[in-house]
Amino acid sequence: MSITRTLDGPDLPAGFPFSLATTANGTCFISGMPALGDDGKYQPGTFAEEVALAWSNITRIATASGFTQTEIAYVQCVLADIDDYSALNDWWRRQFPDAAAAPARFTFQAGALPFGCKIEIQAVAVHAR
Repeated sequence: MSITRTLDGPDLPAGFPFSLATTANGTCFISGMPALGDDGKYQPGTFAEEVALAWSNITRIATASGFTQTEIAYVQCVLADIDDYSALNDWWRRQFPDAAAAPARFTFQAGALPFGCKIEIQAVAVHAR
């Protein structure tokens, strides 16, 4: 088994002491990403703005690792405030209008998130065989 790590790439957040993603046996584990710009700095905004940027980071890392958005099979969303759960569901429904095409998702609230962000998203992508 070979393990490949995505450390950086064009338009990807930079400056972290960990891999953005690790791929092994056709499965890609994407590190948790908040609303970060390409420079790796937090881009504060509304909840909708932050979730959109965090998701964009996830999909760009997946692409840089050789996976498509449709291959994202599982997502974890960590909220700073569980009261944003409804807003997350609203955003999710717009991204995945067909629930049958949506990744599985687990959402919970943390005591605090890096940079004071509102959401951090982690994902797992899998190549169909």
